[in-house]
Amino acid sequence: MVNTKNVAFKVDKQAPTRWPPTQPYSTVINCRKSGGKKGGKVSSEIKSQQVPLTKVPGFLKDDRKRGRSEDEVAVGSPSKRFLASRDQSPAQEPKQPSQTNLKPTRLRRGKPLTKHIDLDCWFTILRFSDPAQLLEMRTKIASCYRFLRDNPTLWKYSRSYYYGDELPEPPAELTEFQYADLRHGHGCMSCGTSATRKTYWAFLRRWCKPCLQSKTIREHDARPHFKGTNGEDISFIQHCLPSGLVDSWGNFVGVGPAHNHALKTVYLLSDVQKLVEEFKRENRENIVSWHAEMRTWMSNKAKVVEDRRTFARKMEQWEDLTRSSKSYTYQEKKDARKRFFIDKASELSIPIDPRIMERCPSFKRAIAIPKDPSMNSWLQLKPKLEKEAHEVSLEKGKSPSESSVPTTGTSTPISDPRGNRHIQSLSDLQVRIVESRLHEQQHQIANLLLDTSRLGREIITLPPINP
Repeated sequence: MVNTKNVAFKVDKQAPTRWPPTQPYSTVINCRKSGGKKGGKVSSEIKSQQVPLTKVPGFLKDDRKRGRSEDEVAVGSPSKRFLASRDQSPAQEPKQPSQTNLKPTRLRRGKPLTKHIDLDCWFTILRFSDPAQLLEMRTKIASCYRFLRDNPTLWKYSRSYYYGDELPEPPAELTEFQYADLRHGHGCMSCGTSATRKTYWAFLRRWCKPCLQSKTIREHDARPHFKGTNGEDISFIQHCLPSGLVDSWGNFVGVGPAHNHALKTVYLLSDVQKLVEEFKRENRENIVSWHAEMRTWMSNKAKVVEDRRTFARKMEQWEDLTRSSKSYTYQEKKDARKRFFIDKASELSIPIDPRIMERCPSFKRAIAIPKDPSMNSWLQLKPKLEKEAHEVSLEKGKSPSESSVPTTGTSTPISDPRGNRHIQSLSDLQVRIVESRLHEQQHQIANLLLDTSRLGREIITLPPINP
């Protein structure tokens, strides 16, 4: 301990670390009392802190009294000379590990990541995903299945972000996952046929046609099922059932009920049986008050059916609009491919006539693809098109360059796609053939007129018939 003017200095132990300290240091401890005669003279309190030994206030005070300078003191004493040299040399900061060598995580197949993403981050990421993609992740990834099962609101956020107000809100009897499965899923929900994609929104089911026909019953066939406990007719509860429409061939048309003779109303057989059993049970449990409560029960059922009918019609309209917009977009892309290929074919060294191109199988296949045209698609079509156009031209007896200009039989100048103007006329042989055919037709017409005039004269010269 070294005491000087209300401050005590203590040199800490130099514990071995990763790198040695830049210079010896000491801890300044405030030993001064808070009160006393000297308390008012000092304007600020001295706080405990660590300072280098050579920077301690009052370290060279006694030497200054003797008339010695700081340089002489540093040179005279070995320990002070060492401290002075360390003080004069620039302080070297300890080397910290470099942060610039950090590299991004490499994603490798078969090697799990050491750092995992928080579930809240996954929730934020997946809420901006397509519901169809979420449905596929739930089906194929076990961890995503559990996560999407335990977060039902994620389906709603995804639907709202991806579709906005285009889709109607699901009815109360459907969850968001069931709603997404009916929209984007595939496979019959009864027999499991993988190619089935048709959703019957009137029944909230996705079935193949055989399963639909086996599970539905027509209105006139369902009347024997509407019998009460005592065998009375309860067919008035039919409007409490969801219904659909089928045509004469059994094809599903839309949401029921039917309002003309061309379409027939169908119900689910299971719904009919369930509704009749519920009616009988309520009748048995509330024999006294059932007639008063029956109207309330029927109105509640009818409200649920009406909500489903409204929802189903909106979904059918949305599907029709989506289908028509897709077909319109696809047709636009097909037309763009056709124009693009015709333009490219007209720029070849030997231009190909569009009429010749329409007879080429490769051209027909190329313009049937609903994708935007590109140079890659043209380069793939070009050798096939040139070969097939040459074969078609040989069948017609002329080359592709000759077929690029249509034969009109007039002397009017015609411009080909490359901008060259020339005249194409009929050959002499073709002219003779046409003239001979015209002469034959004129001779036939003249003979017909002669026969007609002769027949008229014979009718005039006939004797009158006596009554």
